[in-house]
Amino acid sequence: MNRKLLLELFPLRGCPETKKFEALKISAGAIASVVIVEFILGYAVNSLSIISDGAHALLDFASILMLLLATKVSLKLPDEEHMYGHEKIEVFGGFIGGIILFATSVFLIIEAFYKIVGGELAVVKELELAGFAAIAYTLFIDFLRIKVLHPLEHESVTVKAGFYHSVADLGSTLIALLGFGIATLGFPIFDGLASIVLCIILGYLSIGLLKESVLDLVDSAPRNIIEDIRKIYTSACCTPVQTIKVRKAGRKIFVEVVVKMPDEINLEEAHNIILKAEEKIKKAFGKVEIITHVCPASDSKHY
Repeated sequence: MNRKLLLELFPLRGCPETKKFEALKISAGAIASVVIVEFILGYAVNSLSIISDGAHALLDFASILMLLLATKVSLKLPDEEHMYGHEKIEVFGGFIGGIILFATSVFLIIEAFYKIVGGELAVVKELELAGFAAIAYTLFIDFLRIKVLHPLEHESVTVKAGFYHSVADLGSTLIALLGFGIATLGFPIFDGLASIVLCIILGYLSIGLLKESVLDLVDSAPRNIIEDIRKIYTSACCTPVQTIKVRKAGRKIFVEVVVKMPDEINLEEAHNIILKAEEKIKKAFGKVEIITHVCPASDSKHY
């Protein structure tokens, strides 16, 4: 009975992968509720800072969805049609999400400028408590997500990313609280200014998401990863790496390396040296698939 059939018949309950997946699902559900609450109450109160914080939460929700997808597909074995796995699905989703969120940030910045210039910024006095309730709920969810993800952050790159997103979301909510709070004291311009600050952050993060997605889609080799891998092999093998090829698919890294070993090293010794180097790389970068080709130093061919 193969592993794929075993996974279908006996789901991995209680294992680390399942715990990480469940933690991300809780985080996704919680942040989705924040998006709904902040958009509805933000529009009701006429607070751009709350709406902008909701947009920031939407970016976080999109990121969590990608992390969920990455975690789920990581349990799915490569097949004949997808020999390198299914991680590109995550990258494509990130590209689409980045476009939508960047457009949202631009729209909200323009809206904030128009309202500031036109003097249209005014929080609905009768619903101020609803605005504070939305922010209080968001703060509660931020702390809940931090509490859920923090114990597992060192076990998975995806969970660590989700944890960092939740901390960043807490910071954006505090900015919204500051802007909305000052606006209720009779200075509505601060609501618009807080919205602009949040949208600039949202736009910057969206551009980063777009850039990373495009580079992954065109199989751009990440220079920093290449250099780190080269250093690990050179240190472990005591010889320069002849050829190294790296490509990313989501959070998975594929590495092909050609190393020339001194002629006096036998096959078993070379094998043990390469194993140690590969273990260091996997420890440094998480999910990595490595193919190492070893050839004698006396071989004059370039591979």
